[in-house]
Amino acid sequence: MTSKRVPQHDAPPADPVSTPSSEDASTTHELRLRELHHRMRNGLHLLSSALQVQARRSDNEDVRRELGIAVSRIESLVRLHDHAYRHEPEAAPDAATYLADLARHLQSALIDPRSDRMLAIVSNGAVPLDGEAAMSLGSVLIELATNAVKYGAGNVHLDVEYGPGLVTVIVEDEGVGFPPEFELPADAGFGLRLAGRICEQHGGSLTIDRSVAFGRIIAVIGLAR
Repeated sequence: MTSKRVPQHDAPPADPVSTPSSEDASTTHELRLRELHHRMRNGLHLLSSALQVQARRSDNEDVRRELGIAVSRIESLVRLHDHAYRHEPEAAPDAATYLADLARHLQSALIDPRSDRMLAIVSNGAVPLDGEAAMSLGSVLIELATNAVKYGAGNVHLDVEYGPGLVTVIVEDEGVGFPPEFELPADAGFGLRLAGRICEQHGGSLTIDRSVAFGRIIAVIGLAR
């Protein structure tokens, strides 16, 4: 029995595999940051409400005072995140004003008002930042400042240095620095991991400077031209 040969046809050329453009990746990154901010904001509001309920139920004046301070700091943290994420991608905030406001919000949100610790942000000059760059820079500053206040000691200093096509953030505290066995990103918590990912997505890096006897971490963020 003779079998019929089925005619073979050339398959139509496959569509070229599309790769996400840098613009698409940037948009995805921005949306993820905004989603994270939205979730954190909602969580902080719930926590603030719960603490206020506990304060009203307590008959102890000291407890009510401590809970009131906690609520105030949580609300400052909400304002801090609102400030960092309020800019639209096409907006161009003034960098000096943006950093000054951010420093004030960080001080209020992260440091107990009864403490003599101080947090400062300085820069070597103001350059225009578009909304996305401001949002990314603000996110890195928030995470690194939070880490320094939580795990470091004494005053916290954030130095923002602008150079051709990049911005470098040097964060220092007056503690003893990172343990010798601590490595990025393996031993980092969520905040440092997030800061590192943001730096890498902008062609930069996050590194620990062990050449000094105090805490110092350096973030580099590339700026789109």
